[in-house]
Amino acid sequence: MPKSDEQIGIKAMMSQAVSFEVDTYQNNRWVLECVLDDKDMALSTAKRLYDSKRFSAVRVVQETYDENSNSSRERVIFETTVADRDNRAAKARQTATKVDRSERQPLKKRPRKTTEQNPAKKSGPSLWVLLLLFAIISAGGLGLLVYVKSL
Repeated sequence: MPKSDEQIGIKAMMSQAVSFEVDTYQNNRWVLECVLDDKDMALSTAKRLYDSKRFSAVRVVQETYDENSNSSRERVIFETTVADRDNRAAKARQTATKVDRSERQPLKKRPRKTTEQNPAKKSGPSLWVLLLLFAIISAGGLGLLVYVKSL
């Protein structure tokens, strides 16, 4: 009696074992933390380890072992690093402070100063003129005092 496609598929699935490794990055190498049979549990464990901020990176590796060929395949299904965490935090800060620029008026440009423009003229007498006037008035007053005293 020939086997149906469903029976062949079930037998093929039974000959494969799937496990999920949770690895952490420590001292410049990946370290195996635990092996789980449940994908969701492995992902939540990896996220919990990563959120503890004790590791610079965490990953989940799905390993599929084929009993028929006595071989296994590995595939990274989740990986995150400190750079990912920093990027997410920066993006959250950026969206929180983002301003609606649609109603913003364009900036007005300042007029450029050219070398042909006359420098601003000062109003009133210069310091040297004031000092000269002070000296003349002081000398006249001193001369007047000497003349009055001699009388």
